Amino acid sequence: MEQVFEYLKRSISIAWKTVFFNFKQYVCFFIAIIIVQLLYGMMTVSNDNNNSVEYQHVTEEYNYHMVLLGLNHDQALYLIEDRGTVFASDTVFQVVDTYQYTNNFTGEERYDVYLLFINDIDYSIKQFETKYEKDLASLGSEGSSFSKRTTQLLTFEDNERANAFTFFLITLILLVVCIFLLTQLYNIRINQYKFQYGIYLTFGADFKMLFSTCFWELFVIFVVTFIPSMLISTLISFCLYLGNGFSFIFNPLSILKVFLFTLFVILASCWTPMKIMSVKDPMSLIVTEDNSNLVTSPQRSFNIFAENFPVKYEFYSMWRFRKYNIQLLTSAIVFCALFIMGLYMADIYTTDLYYPRPQFEIDMTQSGFEYDDLMSDELYALENVRAVEINDNTTEGYELSSHMIVEKKDVRAFKNLVAYAGKDFDTQDKYWRVSSDIIYTAIPEEQIKILEDYDYTGDLTSILQPGTVIVGDAISNVPTYKFDVGDKIYLSKKTGQIKSVDTNITGRALLKNQIEFFRYDYYEFTVGAVLHDVPSGSTPIYLNLDDYKTMTGKTPKANSFNIYVDQEATVEEVKTLYREVQEWSHDYGDVKVRNKENTLLTAVAHDKHYNELYICISILILFISPLIWFFSQTLYYTKREKEFNILQSIGAVAKEIKMIYLQGGLSMAVLSLFVSIILSYTGSYLLFYVYNVLMPYFTKENVRYMFYMPWYAILISIVMSVACGFFSTYLPFRSYYKNRYSLDNGGAGHEFGGDE
Repeated sequence: MEQVFEYLKRSISIAWKTVFFNFKQYVCFFIAIIIVQLLYGMMTVSNDNNNSVEYQHVTEEYNYHMVLLGLNHDQALYLIEDRGTVFASDTVFQVVDTYQYTNNFTGEERYDVYLLFINDIDYSIKQFETKYEKDLASLGSEGSSFSKRTTQLLTFEDNERANAFTFFLITLILLVVCIFLLTQLYNIRINQYKFQYGIYLTFGADFKMLFSTCFWELFVIFVVTFIPSMLISTLISFCLYLGNGFSFIFNPLSILKVFLFTLFVILASCWTPMKIMSVKDPMSLIVTEDNSNLVTSPQRSFNIFAENFPVKYEFYSMWRFRKYNIQLLTSAIVFCALFIMGLYMADIYTTDLYYPRPQFEIDMTQSGFEYDDLMSDELYALENVRAVEINDNTTEGYELSSHMIVEKKDVRAFKNLVAYAGKDFDTQDKYWRVSSDIIYTAIPEEQIKILEDYDYTGDLTSILQPGTVIVGDAISNVPTYKFDVGDKIYLSKKTGQIKSVDTNITGRALLKNQIEFFRYDYYEFTVGAVLHDVPSGSTPIYLNLDDYKTMTGKTPKANSFNIYVDQEATVEEVKTLYREVQEWSHDYGDVKVRNKENTLLTAVAHDKHYNELYICISILILFISPLIWFFSQTLYYTKREKEFNILQSIGAVAKEIKMIYLQGGLSMAVLSLFVSIILSYTGSYLLFYVYNVLMPYFTKENVRYMFYMPWYAILISIVMSVACGFFSTYLPFRSYYKNRYSLDNGGAGHEFGGDE
């Protein structure tokens, strides 16, 4: 143990002196590690508060775990008197509330009983399911039924696990970003000090010694910055949650989490560079005086003063240092791209937060009724009811072996739709494209208002005219079509077949075989309106009731529907509305009313402040870009100062040396402009594709997120990249110009030769 303490004392002491005696070399590492700690500090403190906010919301809303709906008198009495419990110690629940009502259709008295489970909740639920539910079923009359519904209070642990999984994913992302940051900074440092590392290896240094030196230097910086970083990250999180009205919490475990996270980042960031360095040939490091392996010989020589000096000379230098330039551009600008992606993530979160979702789901299957105009008037008369949406009026195109044919001009570029190869359409004058990724939806007049939530062009009411449709512009949420109002589309209806198709094929091959071997009648429809942001696994095609029956052979039913509430409605107002909808349902027999609790979920999500958190993280990540620019370029041009001294010694004047710097800065500024746009667009489109195309397969919910790159983020990113590209070159020039005659800088100790 004494040897361990001696080793720690010696290592930390040496690292401390190295860091603070050469402070300028390590300033960037101080800033980088502070950013690492702030990023994860905000995340872990926010995660603890998110769990607290969610729990406080749920406990304010619910004081029960489960409600039994539609019980008869005997069943309700059985629960109220808890006749299933023999000994008081065996009690598994308490009845916290009951609601009695009369089913106006049957005249029966019914009860809703609200239960709060006690003691070990998992055990209590298991006991309730195995004993009490069996007894309740035996007390029910023939043909009667009851249902049960659990609340967020019971499933809160599941929500916590979901939050923990989200936190874990974000931790992994931040881990990759932070390791990449420190690794790049250390690679830049190694690149400029390979001569020094070559000396170390010559005198016997191995991976263990190099890694130890690197680790303890960063560890000293980590310890110095840890407490200020934790205080700042906690303060930022406190400001984010200040307006919630809930108490702010700080979990001491956050300190341990941030400590371990930063420690792992440092270990990982030291490992790879030092592992690579330890296997290098010492002599190859010693002789690489000018930016080491990032230099490529131009493989030709020329009389620099016989050419257009210094323009041509610096162009050759840019090519000679092309590996360095590519590495710098990609490593620095990738953080600008991450900044834009972070802001896009904040926009995605906001879109999801305010996305219209149904609050209540009504099932009338067992009642024998269907939704009609009378019910519509009754429901819309209730306060805060915004819209009613019928559920069971859709048919997928693949169910009917149906497809849609459009002109090629109505398909966006690079969308690989099947080219029509049948005989029903003239392919000489027009080119046709066909898709079976369609879904037919029947829209009665009253339902048109559902579509008013979306961005659209045209007249939605035009669908009431025969032969007119409303159509979406996307497949799998990716814009595919460029329909205009008045365009024609052709929908197929299978009438027979020449031969069967292979049941093992899918997709494009199946569609081609269907067109070849099936017989179809085609119906022409006019586009009356185009929806631009409607969710679309398949392209939605909205038809009036008659056209829907013609295309599908089905009569639309209305046994199930959703109720949307005003987005401004509070949780308490929705709670009142839920009771009113329940009372309305009693007039129609056995009607199931399910509260999907989206208003509560939205309130919880809003108070988690992920939107603001993503913005803060994005801004911090943006600060990394100038860090890499100036650290790398300062060392790079410092190494080239001897080269410039030689140029001056053979006749170059200060003005020409200045032009070398300025030309390099302008070139990097221009290159950074293009690289910034390319990387930002690629990263944002990747997010767009993940959330629009891939996520619906896992979440089972289709939400349409529009692709765009925030103009203000693009502007900030471009200005940052261009400014850093130029000033990270210009400022080293000012330093060189000021000290160009000093002995330390290779000068003669006095000014001579002039500036011209």
